[in-house]
Amino acid sequence: MHSIINTFLSEQLLPFWVLLLIVVVERYLPWPDKYHPLSFIRVLARGMQAKVLSPERNAIRQQKVSGSLACVVLLLPFCSILAVFKYLSEYPIFFEALMLLVALRFQDIPKQTRRVSAALLKQQKMLARHALSQIVIRETQKMSPLGMVKANIESLLLRYSYQYCSVIFWYLLTGGVGALIYRLVYELSLCWNTKLTRFKHFGQPVRSVVNILQWLPSKLASLSVVIAVNISQGSAAIFQRISYQCNHVFVLNLCGASLGIELGGPAYYELQKVRTKKCGGNRQVILADNIRALAAINRATWVWLTLYFFGCALAFLVAK
Repeated sequence: MHSIINTFLSEQLLPFWVLLLIVVVERYLPWPDKYHPLSFIRVLARGMQAKVLSPERNAIRQQKVSGSLACVVLLLPFCSILAVFKYLSEYPIFFEALMLLVALRFQDIPKQTRRVSAALLKQQKMLARHALSQIVIRETQKMSPLGMVKANIESLLLRYSYQYCSVIFWYLLTGGVGALIYRLVYELSLCWNTKLTRFKHFGQPVRSVVNILQWLPSKLASLSVVIAVNISQGSAAIFQRISYQCNHVFVLNLCGASLGIELGGPAYYELQKVRTKKCGGNRQVILADNIRALAAINRATWVWLTLYFFGCALAFLVAK
């Protein structure tokens, strides 16, 4: 019995059990948003932007410089504190787990997706638009029911890639501190979203950094959805030229193709129409696709965990 416990808690397998525990805790034990540490960084980001950003008076170059400096000023103290705590921590694995739990905040997105689906099922369009507005920055007031479903699925898939899979990727690569630093940078990019006119230049530096950090994990996240849903349909999208326009389109094209639904198209941001190319499958979305997309990302998560477990088990066998 003692040898079995030692095997399961070996140096090679312990990171997997930590990851599995945090995935379960994050999913089933809610953490109120107002008490979550990530809410604090959002408040700081809004305050910083209000102090230093003036699109009417500042030139484009000055806005970009201000955005870069704002990002450094906000993140440097956090990075320093995290480094000190990790160095002084008596139980590093506990500290790593705590950092991952803070960084891996995602379940609000599926919760809002279920609310949108429930409201549309009861034909409560205003309630559905309000629930959707919590997870998208585009205008929702004039959206049709099918437009809301498409926007919801796009947000769910993109947030799963960027807020969940990318956090796990950087945790596996750099530990809990690296995962949290990535998440802080990502939160700044959301607060200063370049799709909004006032942040078009101010948010560009942090957006560029985030694009680099998300390049590989977004590909892996999309492939996990392809494996979990429909390999034949999804793999065909890998060879389409449109997939390589940007991270955003790669995720939507592969995941949409796997689900067999069309994604992309026009969207309104601050009353301005932004056209994006349609991608994914050929069929128009229906309300049931919201639940299908939720099921798809749940299965994709198990794909991640299973592959990581086999990787840890292989490392254990080699070390043994």
